[in-house]
Amino acid sequence: MVFSPLRYPGGKAKLFPFFAELIKENSLFGSEYCEPYAGGAGLAIQLLTQGFVNRVAINDIDVSIYAFWKSALFDTDKFCTLIARTPITIEEWHRQKAVWMKGNVKNSLALGFSAYFLNRTNRSGIIEGAGPIGGFAQTGKWKIDVRMNKEAQIKNLKMLSRYADQITVSNMDALDFFRQSIAKNNALVYLDPPYYVKGHKLYKNFYEHEDHIQIATELAQHRKAKWVVSYDDVGEIRDAYPTFDPITYTLNYSAGQKTLGSEVIFLSDTLSMPDVQGFHRAA
Repeated sequence: MVFSPLRYPGGKAKLFPFFAELIKENSLFGSEYCEPYAGGAGLAIQLLTQGFVNRVAINDIDVSIYAFWKSALFDTDKFCTLIARTPITIEEWHRQKAVWMKGNVKNSLALGFSAYFLNRTNRSGIIEGAGPIGGFAQTGKWKIDVRMNKEAQIKNLKMLSRYADQITVSNMDALDFFRQSIAKNNALVYLDPPYYVKGHKLYKNFYEHEDHIQIATELAQHRKAKWVVSYDDVGEIRDAYPTFDPITYTLNYSAGQKTLGSEVIFLSDTLSMPDVQGFHRAA
């Protein structure tokens, strides 16, 4: 099984059963699956490698995440060589942090690898504002290399690269990418915007309230397109989607302490809700 090379708090690969049934329920086999907020793209990878969709388009406004996907998918051998040769130490952590902070888009391999390195070695996979696993003194129970099994990572990336010709990667504004995606007849778009409550702690490109409202307004204008959006289940988000029926579920978060978080999904008018255990239409 191929998995995402990146670690994300509340990673949406756990939504695979819901999307698998959604595709069956709505006869969407062979669609192009599009993610404006790709991040680790764990769900996209599962849907593609298990044959539920024919193509995936992943987009991220964070240039370092874009550089990662571009390099890992289309310059895989060089990327894997970097994994094999780069020491997993605090000294190297500081060096990679500096590369990431500089954000030199002209060297996408180095920038993409720095994001990957920090994601694999930082607490909970949080690149922005988090420190290394085990602390800078490495006195914690777990050390900086605990999430970096080089052999397994290289093997996984090489398996993923076999699907590279079925994947497109972009670095666009999320709403521009959404509009471009829904223009395709066979597109299924999944929007997973930054969390409403904790987004500023987890993401480099977090949203303010007005940004979330802008998304809701855009989606309401395209009710007949095939889209799914998910959020942390808070009153402000439900208020932003008053004419859509909320679907609730719980998801394990792993940013710091492991907790159960309640989330909410909204579907466009053209999609029928599948019957999946743990997912319920809210009152």
